[in-house]
Amino acid sequence: MSAAGDINRSRDLYVAFAFAAADLLVEVEEDGRIGFAVGAAMALAGKPARLLSGLPLAELFIPEDAERISRALIRIDRGERVRHMLLHTPGRDETHPSKPVALSGYRHPQRAHARLIALSHAAALETPAEAHDPITGLLDKDGFTDLARRMLSESSAVDATDAYQLTMLEVPQVEKVRAEAGPLAADEFMAELGDRLRACSVGGDAAGELGDNKYGLIHAPNVTADAIESTIGELLHAFLPPPPHQSVFSASMTLDGAGVSSEEAANALIYSLNAFSRGGSMTLDDLTTDLRPRLSETVAQMREIKTVIDTGGFELVFQPVVDLWTGVVHHFECLVRFPGRDSPFETVTFAENVGMVGGLDLAILRRAIDFMRSTMGKHDALRFAVNLSGRSLSHIGTARQLLEIVREAIDLRGRLLFELTESAEVEDLPAVNGVLQMLRRQGFPVCLDDFGAGAAAFHYLRALQVDHVKIDGSYVREISANGESTPFLRAIAQLCRDLKVGTIAEFVENTETTNLLKLLKVRFGQGYHFGKPISPRPAADVALRGWAVDNMEWQNGLLICRTAL
Repeated sequence: MSAAGDINRSRDLYVAFAFAAADLLVEVEEDGRIGFAVGAAMALAGKPARLLSGLPLAELFIPEDAERISRALIRIDRGERVRHMLLHTPGRDETHPSKPVALSGYRHPQRAHARLIALSHAAALETPAEAHDPITGLLDKDGFTDLARRMLSESSAVDATDAYQLTMLEVPQVEKVRAEAGPLAADEFMAELGDRLRACSVGGDAAGELGDNKYGLIHAPNVTADAIESTIGELLHAFLPPPPHQSVFSASMTLDGAGVSSEEAANALIYSLNAFSRGGSMTLDDLTTDLRPRLSETVAQMREIKTVIDTGGFELVFQPVVDLWTGVVHHFECLVRFPGRDSPFETVTFAENVGMVGGLDLAILRRAIDFMRSTMGKHDALRFAVNLSGRSLSHIGTARQLLEIVREAIDLRGRLLFELTESAEVEDLPAVNGVLQMLRRQGFPVCLDDFGAGAAAFHYLRALQVDHVKIDGSYVREISANGESTPFLRAIAQLCRDLKVGTIAEFVENTETTNLLKLLKVRFGQGYHFGKPISPRPAADVALRGWAVDNMEWQNGLLICRTAL
């Protein structure tokens, strides 16, 4: 190349360098070697810029970063821009330690097989020390989730076979080591466990503790889950008597974000991590039925739910809630059904975990309102309860839309009720209670669903002012089977009477249970004894006769359930 060509080339690079606001700009050839460098090379690479020509780009960084650099160059060659990928220089000695460096790059605008790479100091991008456990060196859950989201973007343009893997591990024996080995040995074990997990991970720092005896790491596809299980199993064997045949459980998924938006991929990733790390009895055996082996499959299900919401691709059915003393149908619970699925529970729970349940709740509410205004649902004796997830009410935007919809439905005051469901625990009870009270003040009663089980414990009733409590069906089933739940039912019923809150028992299956509930002064019941969920169809002459099916009939303008009498 001529001197004039070099000057023009340098001028172009200086313009690009100024635009990128980088500390060092390098031009990387097709073979991965640096062809040209300009900028503060000494501060970042420990060498003058002129001595970088001919060196492989990966040689400027620690060996653990080599694979990530290779992936970045592949993405650039495909026309993508790489932004702020965190790498580390090797460090020469104690006075020149390793430095975090942010790499950004894009395809050279003039040379087909070259790339322009901008390198800058990136201390602000490095995971803070407080995000690491002082003994294991592992990231906490938030730190690991943030890192996983960053690394997900690095996999978004590569083939699924080359994408990073996320492996989640459950190691129940950790608790036994901590209990039996003594404090010093336990710390030694935990430090070694952290070292082994981090050694298997990309860059030596992509591993975290996600919950009790639960861990996660991001690794290259050539590191297998079996190999990870094996190294942890060896460590357990060194600290314990022969452990069980299988002492480490794992589930892996591919972080393939290709073809999906960054927001969709991030939501799917967070869903998978939360599904694994949340408390309770869930194990990896349970998770494997819920966790998709590829992130893109989780995103596909998210898109399917979004399509259902946008197109209204669901149906509503209605199950009666009956006054045990008079047989009058107090209201119907609106239950959603999805085409081709036996139960809506998994779909609704999935929507909650990926942050989509608000849209689903609002779509169901709009459908219910339309039905209540139709010829089939427009009658003073027909009341309907719509389920709302606690997560919907906790989300400011969703709660605002809900209140706007309700303000436009003032004609349904007294006929439209709401049930707060407990499949996802409510975190901000005061905020949720504020929304509930706004509904109640406008004339829309509120019921607390599944009381006494799962998240809906007594502290809910203390924090949330409601009109009705629906007693969890597990208590109701047991009352006629063995009577063991009778004291609990009696206590719940008495507490609700003291608080002037109505009681509804679900899963009422027979006359014996109905009579026992009446002895305990439970007011309402719901279950197959009174009726299964129905889809009423208008009769030829009078639309409302469509409700008079099975054991229900109209009497003096009221819908009566005969089996309740």
